[in-house]
Amino acid sequence: MIKIIFFDIDGTLRPFETGIIPESARNAVRKAHEAGIVTAIATGRHWMELYNENLIEGMRFEAFVTQDGEYCYILPPDHVDRAVEAGAHLHHVSHYQFEMQDPVCYFDPRYGTIVQKIEIPKNQIQKVLALCEQKPFACLFQEERQIYANMVTPELLEVLYDIKTHQPPVVDPKRALDPEHPVFMLIPVMSMEESLLLEKELPDCDLVRWSDGLSFDLTKKGVSKVSGIDAVLSSYGFQPQEAAAIGDGWNDIGMLQHCGLGIAMGNAKEECKAAADYICPSIHEDGVAHAIDYILSLQNS
Repeated sequence: MIKIIFFDIDGTLRPFETGIIPESARNAVRKAHEAGIVTAIATGRHWMELYNENLIEGMRFEAFVTQDGEYCYILPPDHVDRAVEAGAHLHHVSHYQFEMQDPVCYFDPRYGTIVQKIEIPKNQIQKVLALCEQKPFACLFQEERQIYANMVTPELLEVLYDIKTHQPPVVDPKRALDPEHPVFMLIPVMSMEESLLLEKELPDCDLVRWSDGLSFDLTKKGVSKVSGIDAVLSSYGFQPQEAAAIGDGWNDIGMLQHCGLGIAMGNAKEECKAAADYICPSIHEDGVAHAIDYILSLQNS
């Protein structure tokens, strides 16, 4: 019996090509909730990106594994229900904010309970900054309520264009060394070859590849979507076999293997498909809707 479903976003709920969530995916999330299943997000994205880019617009979620497991939280169901009844989940944002103080949306973590929050060690950030001085590269820094870059390069602009997002402000990266400003994820922008060299210099971190592009998620070693999912499951009192996960990328492989039911999109990476229990149609063929129907068919069998 599946009690909770974890949805990846990019390439699963939202196509990279259009940046527009299919209506069939919105309906599928609602269908899962109406069937009594907890609907959750499991993404490499920052929660502020979910807000800025309307990545879950029109959908109801109450648990969030963000930044590849670095920052995870759960919202009270009644709070989410009130937001949906008021249409707050339909709110469309037309301007970007890269620094937020007050709560800005129904899924702002300040309304919920943090179940996992793990910052990148300062000595590892120091190494990243030192390497950047030797051979400059752009890097995104993600705090709890602020996102910034150390510099703007053509490669960074290419990455931002590919994921349909905007350019964050440039801030002195030494801010990331201040104990009062914990950083939960770094996103270095570089080639695959350069990323392998960077990874060797950072023994206390993992470099997570999620696309064919120039960006990689840098997390604390051992932190992943799987560890974030476990933190969420523990809070609900669920077991991994009672969870399903739907994804398409390299950073989804672990959660598809870990959950009781792993579903890969038809457009998923081949390695992701190999790790799945079931492969649904692609995102352009209403794949999420098929995945939910498959899960519900198992519930009723």
